[in-house]
Amino acid sequence: MKKPIAKPGTPPDRAIYLFLFLATLAVYSQVRNFAFVSFDDTGGLLGNPQVREGFSWSGIAWAFTTGYASNWFPVTWFSHMLDFQLFGLDAGWHHLINVLIHAVSSMLLFALFKRMTGRLWESAFVAFVFALHPLHVESVAWVSERKDVLFAFFWFLTTWLYLDFMEKRTIGRYLLMTAAFCFGLMSKQMIVTLPLTLILLDVWPLKRTGWKTLIVEKLPLVALSIAASAIAFLVQRQSGAVQSLASLPFSLRVANALTAYAIYLANFVWPTGLAFFYPYPSHWAVGEVMFAGLVLLGISAVALALCQARPYIAVGWLWYLGTLAPVIGLIQVGHQSRADRYTYVPLIGISLIVAWASSEAFEKWPRAKQPLQGVAILVCAGWVLVTWVQTQYWKDNEALYRRAISVTDANYLAHLNLGVDLASRGHYQEALPELNESLAEEPAQPHALSSLGAVLYTLGRNQEAIEEFTQAIRLQPQDAEPHSNLGNALVDVGRLDDAVRELNTALSLNPNIASAYFGLGRILAMQNRFEDAATYFSDALRINPNFVQARRALEAVRSAEGPSQLGR
Repeated sequence: MKKPIAKPGTPPDRAIYLFLFLATLAVYSQVRNFAFVSFDDTGGLLGNPQVREGFSWSGIAWAFTTGYASNWFPVTWFSHMLDFQLFGLDAGWHHLINVLIHAVSSMLLFALFKRMTGRLWESAFVAFVFALHPLHVESVAWVSERKDVLFAFFWFLTTWLYLDFMEKRTIGRYLLMTAAFCFGLMSKQMIVTLPLTLILLDVWPLKRTGWKTLIVEKLPLVALSIAASAIAFLVQRQSGAVQSLASLPFSLRVANALTAYAIYLANFVWPTGLAFFYPYPSHWAVGEVMFAGLVLLGISAVALALCQARPYIAVGWLWYLGTLAPVIGLIQVGHQSRADRYTYVPLIGISLIVAWASSEAFEKWPRAKQPLQGVAILVCAGWVLVTWVQTQYWKDNEALYRRAISVTDANYLAHLNLGVDLASRGHYQEALPELNESLAEEPAQPHALSSLGAVLYTLGRNQEAIEEFTQAIRLQPQDAEPHSNLGNALVDVGRLDDAVRELNTALSLNPNIASAYFGLGRILAMQNRFEDAATYFSDALRINPNFVQARRALEAVRSAEGPSQLGR
């Protein structure tokens, strides 16, 4: 077996480390002034008491046992808990932690390829693409994608420890590598394809051979990958995130997968029209699917034909195909057709092909070296500029959702989220057309119906609101929010018995829904049971300390003025 090249530490290496770190910080430094976004940040983090309260024994136990947000990733939850423990609600620091982890991972990736290949500039290019390509903005500039930057870090760390193990094959080094892999699995299960990439790296550039070398020593990692995949699938299926074949036929999934592979390749070269969400199409044009299939087949044929002379092409291509496979949509989780964040690690395969192929071209055509290098520098500079601009779209809700609406068609989720954001800032009349547009594009949306009902309720159109809440409950009876909203609307029209039933149903489904406690407190206050009402208003504030109406109601029922103050 060829021993891995010594760990890098020369002056050129250190200059590249410094460049990767500082360039990443410079491009992403703008996130210090960014807010949390309502797309997962609000519900998954701000609305999650276990995470928001920082570290606690109950929180640690919860992290290991919960399937919250349709995922099992205790290490990611620990990371968010630590952020809230240190920085509270200062979103800028949460963002910067993502950036710091990403910058460190970029340096580690450079060190890995330099250690394995001894090639300086090729390794630097691979790390540069990882650090600053526009497709990776989503993974870095979105707080909820902490799982991406964490699993990538542990991916590279595991690979580094694998090289250590090859240099000195001891059980201690193998266990250390396995521990790093387990941390990655507990950050995001997309790391399950790491054993495949280790085999690919064995083939090139490490040039290891033999079944025992390539396969047997990876079996414990494969077993852990299978177990983690099973956990992820069960959690996602139990939460309803896994789409059935009835809702998405397998033929449509295959067509979407082929097209997604091709689109990611195109976006690697020309990263435009990027958005936080790409709606799943009702169908793909036959010509588009055939073209995508031919592109993939053609590249695969080239990689196979050149696997002896230029093995890096086959290794990079299989890296790309294999690491994307868990999220390419054959087992569909969620409603997106693709996502930029899915390319975070897979694009390493494409960038290493480009790096080593370019190096060969420079050597073969020395007269064209300078012009080709000039083109490469311009392309890289263009990527950095696009990354800077793309990052700005993540500064707040409105910028993120309006961007998606402008570059995608029929983006019902962007219209919905924009409508909800406008309503949360008191722009109810502006929110109505966005919510109506979302429902026109995708009618069977319980959350959109409930949100539309909430806006109508705020505007005093109670009967219309009741109809929307009722329809939302019909579509998704296990969702607590529309039950709570309906209960509060029924209070206003005097149907108190029906209101009590709906509010209690909401609490049975979700004991931490503040608006349901608020609604029951209102009913008790109307019955002059002020002490009992105060208990419910206090519960609402315990769950949501920023619940202004609950705070005012609590002050009212505790005051001497009683009902008259509560009415105001």
